[in-house]
Amino acid sequence: MELREKFRSGTAALALTVGLVLSMAACGGEPSADAGVLVREATGNANGLLSCTASMSSTVEFTANAKPYSFQTSHSVAYQAKPFTLKSTQKSTAAGAADSSESYTAADGDKIWFYSNTDGKWQKTAAGNIDTTPIAQVDVLRLLSDVKSEKYVRETTLNSKSVHKIELTFDSDVLRGTLESIVTAAGMGQGSSTIVQSLLDSADTVYGYCYIDKDSGQLVRVDLDATETVNRVFHNIDGGNVTVNISKCVLSGTIGDINRAVDVQLPAAASAAQEVQAQG
Repeated sequence: MELREKFRSGTAALALTVGLVLSMAACGGEPSADAGVLVREATGNANGLLSCTASMSSTVEFTANAKPYSFQTSHSVAYQAKPFTLKSTQKSTAAGAADSSESYTAADGDKIWFYSNTDGKWQKTAAGNIDTTPIAQVDVLRLLSDVKSEKYVRETTLNSKSVHKIELTFDSDVLRGTLESIVTAAGMGQGSSTIVQSLLDSADTVYGYCYIDKDSGQLVRVDLDATETVNRVFHNIDGGNVTVNISKCVLSGTIGDINRAVDVQLPAAASAAQEVQAQG
């Protein structure tokens, strides 16, 4: 009797062990990570950054009543927390015309100033009581505020480093700037201030991916392809006199030089700029 009970116990233990092994094998050899926890921890880690560089680019290609349009934008920043300084470089191309700008936002004593270069002349204006945290100032990190849910995909490599790949669903508001550009270029809405919000309200789920460094827990990349979602938004318009077809709508952002970026220095001309009153 005792031998039979031992046999049964041993069989049950073996079955449990086999089940665990098979479960782990199905997940690539280790239990699946909790995507929600990883994203929350990455958000907290990001807000504690001392310095970083980041870039975000977007491409939108579409036709409005068969007329082709193409917009490309890129935004690069260098951020340091103490003393707070942010260098921002923006570039854009629309209808074959290129434009670029460079600006700085920096603390000086107990005030924060915004420095801009217009027609080769630097000006500075009071920035007011702005949020200087990385989450507020680095646009790639700001995307995290529009995340609705997370799903773990797998562990992979990115730039020779082990990372967690996570599928994200975003609030439709992440598309606001894109829809505003398309509506304006296409001449839709006849000046209506509600058309963009109506389009956002009709949008399907927006999917994307983020990559979190396995060792540091820092977010290092975000990719978003909203081509199909934005195309459906414009195809679902009732009675519109403008037909819009989206062929490409993608966004990608990266973060690097985490806590080891070179100190941001104001150009001498910017430091010597005269204060001007902010309009409005």
